[in-house]
Amino acid sequence: MQLRQMRYARIDGTEVVVEVTSEKEARAAIKELRHKKKELALLKRRLAKQEQTARRLVERAEAVDQREARQRGLFATLRRVSRVFKKRKALPDPESFRRDLDQADEILHNIDSCVIQLEGRLLG
Repeated sequence: MQLRQMRYARIDGTEVVVEVTSEKEARAAIKELRHKKKELALLKRRLAKQEQTARRLVERAEAVDQREARQRGLFATLRRVSRVFKKRKALPDPESFRRDLDQADEILHNIDSCVIQLEGRLLG
């Protein structure tokens, strides 16, 4: 997951660090964090669609394999033997998309906590 650089905040893994020295910078950092939150929400939506597509592909491939395993006869055996030597496309890994979604959730949570802390300092 690659995100753009920010001026006042930094994201290391899932940790969000904000460095401001004045009230003006704090307000700008809040705006920046809210924009980053929207960007992450769009990324999260895209990852969710990719995960769903990957799960469907894996389920369909498993269903085809099961259907072919149940077929009997000479032609079914020849078809299975011929497919052993055929190159198969690698199936996508839905778990990698799930890990990225979990990481995005944690970053969003940390962004919310940073915004709350900055707003608290501005009010106090």
